[in-house]
Amino acid sequence: MSIDLNFRPTSYSDFDGPVAAALNGIRGQMRREMVRDMLTAEGEQRVFYDNVLGPISEEVLSNTSPQDFVDHANQTMGPSWMGGEYLPRERHGEIEIARVVLASTLMDVFSLRARWSGGRYRYRMVDEYSTKFHLCRKTSMKPLKLSDVIEMLQTGEGVDIDSGPRGLVEPWWNQQRDYGDDPEKCTAFAWVESEIYPELAAWYEEYGEAWRAEYQTDLDITTLLEEVNGGQGEGPA
Repeated sequence: MSIDLNFRPTSYSDFDGPVAAALNGIRGQMRREMVRDMLTAEGEQRVFYDNVLGPISEEVLSNTSPQDFVDHANQTMGPSWMGGEYLPRERHGEIEIARVVLASTLMDVFSLRARWSGGRYRYRMVDEYSTKFHLCRKTSMKPLKLSDVIEMLQTGEGVDIDSGPRGLVEPWWNQQRDYGDDPEKCTAFAWVESEIYPELAAWYEEYGEAWRAEYQTDLDITTLLEEVNGGQGEGPA
């Protein structure tokens, strides 16, 4: 797959269609996924949503969902429905340009945001725990290229996050590797989404494939060494 790393949106309100525009303002991760399914469903699934669920309510589409909705979803469908719901409110004119999502119990979300202020775009990363983040780029005159966003995610750091080396995605894969998860589960634990940069997720999918291949090679070598060392330890009966 050929990914255009030089892609630069004309502005941070240049969404890839009306569905992307609707999703971008929704903080809750599970609400986003639900709305995406409802807006893009076709055939029998479309009929099901229309007949059973009806039109999408304003509270589901809002930036912040009412607390009673979050509480009910948490109680009936699990704590992952809290993921992203407690992200800080956007500053005036601020737009999320990418997010990192973790398949943790609470489905933690890191939101990369941009806003135009003082003649420049200003960037910050936020989560639901008031973590302070260091980013390689704090401002720019133009919207960032896709390669710039990747660099920010690959080098960013959360001051209070104990996830090893720099980066906001791969360290989580490494964490799951240390826990003994298989390669597929490791890269499935942290993923990236963007309604501004459509190919950002695809880049991380390709990067994840390379990461899994390297991990699998290490596993194969470790297994081979264990077999060799085990064989050397066997003596005559």
